[in-house]
Amino acid sequence: MLNIINSFIPQNDKNYVRFWASSFFIYTIRFLDFAIIAWLLTNVIENPASVGLLIFFKFIPMLFVGLFTGWLADKYLRSRIIKISIILTSIYLLVWYLYLSYFSPTENIILLLVFVSGVIISVDRASRTSYLSNLVNKKYLRNVLALDVFATNLSWFLGPNIASLLFEYLSYANIYMLLAIINLFNLLLLLKIPKLDLKKTVQLSGITEGIKLVSKNKIILGTLLILGIGNFTAFTFESMTPYFAKFIFNTSPKQFNFMLSLQGLGALVGSLIFLPLVGRMNYQGIVFVLATIMLLLGSIIFSTVDIFLLACFVLFALGIIMPLFTNMHTMILMSQTPNELRGRIQGFQQLGISMFPIGSLTLGFIGNKIGIIDSMKVFSITGLILVFCVWIIFRSLNNRIKP
Repeated sequence: MLNIINSFIPQNDKNYVRFWASSFFIYTIRFLDFAIIAWLLTNVIENPASVGLLIFFKFIPMLFVGLFTGWLADKYLRSRIIKISIILTSIYLLVWYLYLSYFSPTENIILLLVFVSGVIISVDRASRTSYLSNLVNKKYLRNVLALDVFATNLSWFLGPNIASLLFEYLSYANIYMLLAIINLFNLLLLLKIPKLDLKKTVQLSGITEGIKLVSKNKIILGTLLILGIGNFTAFTFESMTPYFAKFIFNTSPKQFNFMLSLQGLGALVGSLIFLPLVGRMNYQGIVFVLATIMLLLGSIIFSTVDIFLLACFVLFALGIIMPLFTNMHTMILMSQTPNELRGRIQGFQQLGISMFPIGSLTLGFIGNKIGIIDSMKVFSITGLILVFCVWIIFRSLNNRIKP
């Protein structure tokens, strides 16, 4: 693993290696947490529909606090905010331990805790990505952002599998106690990382500076628009996979878990395929648009498939495309933004990502009226039209984008 990292960053950059390890550490814990809560909702609360609410409450904090957490990342030391986020994560995990040890879990309390974790993730995300973008020399920016996506996808694949293993030996409460203790060791990895002080005072009104940059920079604005459209319309296949597994294919428990894990496996494979290539991609705007279009077309194909194995293949293929979508928009936004504004642009990025749960909720509402399959097609076709419109209007996305 370290050999892969060292081939993409300056040799002997111990600060970056420690920071990458810290990111991989906390990403894995988050996916473990997500897997445990999904298991609780479907097997203890016995309400599979609650998994959709789990996704909603996990991502929706980005809509409400994204701009504020981005402002925090520009006003205060990002390294300090990251460390505080790690401590808050351990407190959150400890609360889970106490709750499961002394109370019977209820859906409302579970979703409240999920919302709290979403807020912590929003705070950490804005500071972590902004800090990472300034940790290494600018010429390595694309590489380190790609490695961060690789860490996310590796955690996505490992987290649920580790959770399944822990279920056999520990109670839910004890798993959370173990995670709370282990997570604190993450701080040791960050003890000696540089502060990278911005040397600039940012007032709360400074949020408007981010708005001005977005409105003036057509590459940033076009990227954010496609990011929001993509998250709102292109990920219907992800939110509706449990529905297809249960009601279209009538899967067994093993088939159900297999189907849900394929996108994560595809994303991991995609990261390994594209990791050596991202540093050579100069037309990132075009790649980002094409990745969004492929996800939308894939969602249409998924909605028409009625063969289980073929649906599994489509999910795996869509997972492979995911790293391109994630890598490209992050690289574009960070490369186009001065360091002192990166936190605030991260806030806008979170607003775009928060369109995913809103889109899932809207899809479910429309699905109740016209049917899930037809609503998926309507969503994806609408997304294709909107993406092409943005692409035509914001022609600067076709330009070569320098790091």
